[in-house]
Amino acid sequence: MIGKVKVNKSFPAMCQYVLQEKHPEQGAEVIAAHGVRTDSAAHMAQDFDAVRAMRPGLGKAVLHVALAFPAEEQVKLDNTVMGRIAQDYLRGMRIDPENTQWAVVRHHDKAHPHMHLVVNRVDLDGQTISDQFSRSRSVEACKRIEAEYGLIVADQVGRKQAREIGPTPAQAKASSPHEQQSADWSRARHDIGRALSYTARQVRSFDELGAELGKRGIGLELTRRKDGSPAGVVFTHEGHRVKGSQVGREYSAGNLQAGFDRPRVQEQTQSQGQQPAAGLKQAADAYALAKLAAAYAKLSQGQQRGQTPDREQDKGLSIG
Repeated sequence: MIGKVKVNKSFPAMCQYVLQEKHPEQGAEVIAAHGVRTDSAAHMAQDFDAVRAMRPGLGKAVLHVALAFPAEEQVKLDNTVMGRIAQDYLRGMRIDPENTQWAVVRHHDKAHPHMHLVVNRVDLDGQTISDQFSRSRSVEACKRIEAEYGLIVADQVGRKQAREIGPTPAQAKASSPHEQQSADWSRARHDIGRALSYTARQVRSFDELGAELGKRGIGLELTRRKDGSPAGVVFTHEGHRVKGSQVGREYSAGNLQAGFDRPRVQEQTQSQGQQPAAGLKQAADAYALAKLAAAYAKLSQGQQRGQTPDREQDKGLSIG
């Protein structure tokens, strides 16, 4: 199972695309929905936009996910099962399917089963659904669903296809050594990116990441600064060298290290009996109280000298 996540601006355009009203031969079929009408693209978009209006400043409110499965799963995946999978996927993305507008539309224009999930990033309480870490969460959600439903593992399919399908279109069209080298490098980068999407969030150090990538025929070279912090990372595959940032911004050395450190920071915070949000709130409250006390002290000193509070002093008293 593979999920491709995108964030877009227009509900009307997205609803027209997934429902394929202008191309009924594509076989678009609504299999599940919550909080929106499904009789037409216009009605569906109106319902999405009515809730979106609670957050008028949110430019990209449309979460669009294409969920695809291997052709071998065609018999297993009827509409009922795919509807359940869509809701499990939403939960895996930390989206409450009972408090969010969404619609799932299955397309029958390809040999493999696939569906399109349209979600409002403004929930029914008017809160914005974050799109941070959407790619990594999607990978984790897909892996859990594969295990729960006994589906073919997409990572294994991808590696098998890479060995069997032969050259990519760019490789086939290459007419010079330079074009061939560029096409080969692009394919290597794609293979590295696929492997990282399945491994980077499952490990907690560069050593562990290197070991997991090694199983997929990918090498990892890390350079460090004098203080020991990571300076750069390069991945090697089939004779090609690809910087982490060239695969994706989240795979730069610094961002990978931040991902490794995040679980440790959370564990340390929880072991101290204090959640991160609570700690930040306490710090903010203490800062506000300190400023208020300083303002009162300044005002008191001015009164003792027979001075009239100026505008800055009045402004200081408003803090808190």
